[in-house]
Amino acid sequence: MGSYQSYQERASNAGYVSSFESRSKWGYGWDNTHPVYSKVGGFQREFLYEWTANNEGLKGDTLKVEKSGARIMIFGDSFTESMGAPTDSAYPQLVQHLIRSSGDSTTQVINCGTAGGDVFTEYMLLKGKMLKYRPDVVIVTFNSTDLYEFTVRGGFERFKPDNKVEYRTPPWFEPIYARSYLVRVVVHDILKYDSRFLRPTEAVAMDSLSIKNNIAVIDSFRALCSTINCQFGMVFHPMQNEFLEETEYGNAPIISYCRKQQIPYIDNFDCMKNAGINSKNIHTYYWPIDGHYKVKGYEVMAQCAFELLTQNKWLEQ
Repeated sequence: MGSYQSYQERASNAGYVSSFESRSKWGYGWDNTHPVYSKVGGFQREFLYEWTANNEGLKGDTLKVEKSGARIMIFGDSFTESMGAPTDSAYPQLVQHLIRSSGDSTTQVINCGTAGGDVFTEYMLLKGKMLKYRPDVVIVTFNSTDLYEFTVRGGFERFKPDNKVEYRTPPWFEPIYARSYLVRVVVHDILKYDSRFLRPTEAVAMDSLSIKNNIAVIDSFRALCSTINCQFGMVFHPMQNEFLEETEYGNAPIISYCRKQQIPYIDNFDCMKNAGINSKNIHTYYWPIDGHYKVKGYEVMAQCAFELLTQNKWLEQ
């Protein structure tokens, strides 16, 4: 029946992939000597796009240190990398098109999205590799998976020497959980563990800790940008089930913090509603099974990010 399928099992041919599986150099980009497919470990059931990473392992053209105009870097996870759309329809590339259409021929937008990344890896990417490109604006794209990923990966303590990372230890029963749907029913329905293998009381405490640590990373982004005289802002966006109001909007506490601290932000949730997206046409904008945006969804997100730039007059500056 497919009860309690993981994302990889539901959306791709990758099989069960542990959320606790550590990888070296995670979040630092892809190997630019081989094609990158739509998903690590397998092919998506609904789409397949192939592209070759640039010299920094990111989606987009080769990057040069020299610049002739302003530079905007957009950080984020697979939604920023724009899984589910061809390279020229990735949301940072669409922001670039909007800037060009406004008459600005010199500002460059760099896609710093990495599938599987979170705000911790994104901060390390900016600090460790991207500062040499001298950004004028840094935008961090955030969704509720950033909160989830802290609970299984930990914070900055996960980063070890030689670009290695070490996530939290999975429960002893995960190997049999991976192979048996019956075990999954016992784990979730009888023992009451959630998808992170946390019991209800543990989940409440972990959620609070995750919010606190994600806020700390946002503050680190803002402080780092301040030292290099760079503008900083946030773009929030909902997951498909959140937009359909089937669950609580996970971004809410982070948005509240940005509002209180006067951190420039914009929420794609509002942009989507203003664009007339609803439960009847939702799958014109999201892939139904995979959950990433289609091209039309990324177009709305790009327009949203462009509004952040214009509202704060960053393009004029």
